[in-house]
Amino acid sequence: MSYTIDADDNKRIVYVSYSATVNLDDRIQTVKNVCSSYADFMPLRILVNVCELEMDLSIQEQNSFGEFLANYPGLINARVAVLHKSNHNPNLLIDIVAFNNGYKLAEFNDKKEAETWLAQI
Repeated sequence: MSYTIDADDNKRIVYVSYSATVNLDDRIQTVKNVCSSYADFMPLRILVNVCELEMDLSIQEQNSFGEFLANYPGLINARVAVLHKSNHNPNLLIDIVAFNNGYKLAEFNDKKEAETWLAQI
């Protein structure tokens, strides 16, 4: 599998890590799994690690996924930290589209900083 979902019950953060390539259907299913499995984590705090992701979605698919994230009911009040390498964010277009459509998102290169930001709510 090219992604994992874990949670820290004490921090109340859901961790999603992508590696290699992940198709659009799997990314959508990941969102649905997180929202259904961790609905009691209110507000939903998600740390998405894309450091090992190899983007192979088309520009149209990336735009579509960004819009999906911004409009998915389970993510309405969610706060999302995207963790990527300092010199490369394979998720950049998705992040921009989602953020521009109202998704609460911030980008980080340091996991501790991402967790601190998520804990501020």
